Amino acid sequence: MTVMSVTAETRVDDHEGPWSIADVLALPEHPARARYELVDGVLMVSPAPSWDHQIVSCELLRRINSALVRSAAAFLAAGAVMVAEKSRLFLPDIAVVDRTAVQRGTLAVPLEAVLLLVEIVSPFSRSTDRILKPALYAEAKVPAYWRVELEPDVRVVVHELTVDTYREVATITGKEAVEVAGDFTVDLDVAALLDDLAD
Repeated sequence: MTVMSVTAETRVDDHEGPWSIADVLALPEHPARARYELVDGVLMVSPAPSWDHQIVSCELLRRINSALVRSAAAFLAAGAVMVAEKSRLFLPDIAVVDRTAVQRGTLAVPLEAVLLLVEIVSPFSRSTDRILKPALYAEAKVPAYWRVELEPDVRVVVHELTVDTYREVATITGKEAVEVAGDFTVDLDVAALLDDLAD
């Protein structure tokens, strides 16, 4: 008897027809830590993030959480957690969500409960983070979207929702306080986001 090893790639390759959120959630963890997302039946797979990406994400999340504690705002922030709406499932780098939307065992929070989504642009995600995701997040009425660019220098591009599209309101490269949808303010120090890495 031949024993066949089932991997994430095998499951993906064997799938027929449009994907559902349940299909994606049933996938085993990718052996190379790739991330799965879903847009209207289409599975999107992106490579595991780099150290630069993750260090910036952790430091930015730390600053957002400090702001939430300081303001006592009724939100939770976490990195690389799932948010969903109908036939869409996203894994943003950081999500700030209504505290009441998260209970023990929650896998994906509905997009309607999201206040802020943050995406960190990588070489393989430029079009997704600059064009596709902002359009879909705005369609879902997520009040705020931050895009973090790592090249040539680190900067945070702040967007606010205006009716059904995002308006770029600031590009932060240094120290600045940024209000998030009128609910709390984050003290950013963009130049320090990669301080832990050697030159």
